Amino acid sequence: MSNGSGLFGGQGPMKPHLVRGGGGIAGEISDLRSDVGGTLSSMAAMTVDEFINPALADVDAIRLAAATVAALRTLSGADLDGVVGAGEMVPPRNLTVTTAGATPADAPATVTVRGKVRNGSGKLVAQEEIFTVSQIAGAAVGLLAFSVVEEIEEAAADGVAATLAYGFGDVIGLGQPLRSRAGVPAVMMEIEAGVVFAADAVTGAFTDAATAAPNGTYLPATVPDGANDYAIYYEYDPQA
Repeated sequence: MSNGSGLFGGQGPMKPHLVRGGGGIAGEISDLRSDVGGTLSSMAAMTVDEFINPALADVDAIRLAAATVAALRTLSGADLDGVVGAGEMVPPRNLTVTTAGATPADAPATVTVRGKVRNGSGKLVAQEEIFTVSQIAGAAVGLLAFSVVEEIEEAAADGVAATLAYGFGDVIGLGQPLRSRAGVPAVMMEIEAGVVFAADAVTGAFTDAATAAPNGTYLPATVPDGANDYAIYYEYDPQA
């Protein structure tokens, strides 16, 4: 990884023929593009994400608890009957799969969740995550942040006396691809529930974009409860 950000490194003229040549307006535009690229490419790309009152984690926000079935089952559309369901989560959040019921051991071994998340350009991109389901009462907690859940595929369950509920957890998806430097996420400052933490004292847990695509994630030490606010200043990768 280079020391610089690569800012402007991926940009090109919309009409290349207008910047060809060494003289006149074309030459000046070509020289300006070179100057801008040379100046920006060595600078770190910094951004800030502000999260105002992100919601308390909700174990059945995507799908209410329902009995398992002893066959492969795919859930989508009206099956996603939680308060969020197939709607968009802003900001993106990680997902949870909660096992309960009379016989939790009846739960399927795995669940695959498919959906979308907004990347650094704000575009919804497809992603999926495979969960190893708890076969005792408890929750499987996802690593990735999702904006939208579109489909849940449950492996065949061992019986029908377990229930599964789908919701979201405490992890928040970042708005730009978080970069790491020397193996450490490059976070400059964290404001958490009214307290400011410098880079050497951040209390939240950060996962960079290389580990939790497309942008990385943030787990505040003071977890979201619908009242806490957060702001994160960090270096991002503009070419990710």
